[in-house]
Amino acid sequence: MKKIIWAIIIILILAGGYWYGSQVWWPKKQLKIQLGLAEPGFPWRDYTQEELDKLYPQIRYADVPTRVTPEETYAKFREALRTNNLELALEQFYNEDKTGKDAVDSVRHFFEEGRFSELYLYYPEKIEKEYMAESISQYFYLENKDGHNLRQSIDFVKDANGDWKMDSL
Repeated sequence: MKKIIWAIIIILILAGGYWYGSQVWWPKKQLKIQLGLAEPGFPWRDYTQEELDKLYPQIRYADVPTRVTPEETYAKFREALRTNNLELALEQFYNEDKTGKDAVDSVRHFFEEGRFSELYLYYPEKIEKEYMAESISQYFYLENKDGHNLRQSIDFVKDANGDWKMDSL
């Protein structure tokens, strides 16, 4: 009788372990693997916080040393407008997000209409730093409109090479 009770207990433990593994642990582990939080190969170990920080830095390109400052990028953009150089103007933009792509489309539109000289006069020579973090920054200039100074912003984003690129106009 004791052997039968022990056999039933062992069967129940094994069945419970199988059920837990197949219905709870395995789906959770697969989700972690899909999200990139665990190794895809056996033994499907969860990544440590240090490994996650290395795999997925919270601030993109924060550790990349700066090669070209926002001021230098802006100066190149103004030079491109002055010399009617579309390629140089487009090189100054960050094309990895929607706002950068919208700005590029606007610049192309102005070029096609032959209005680069108008843009050159619109953007002043100097811009002032408003905010700067590891990989994003914002500068401003004052636009005189109807006798009022309006504050206009230009956003910059650091790319993988350490070059600050314009993200807006």
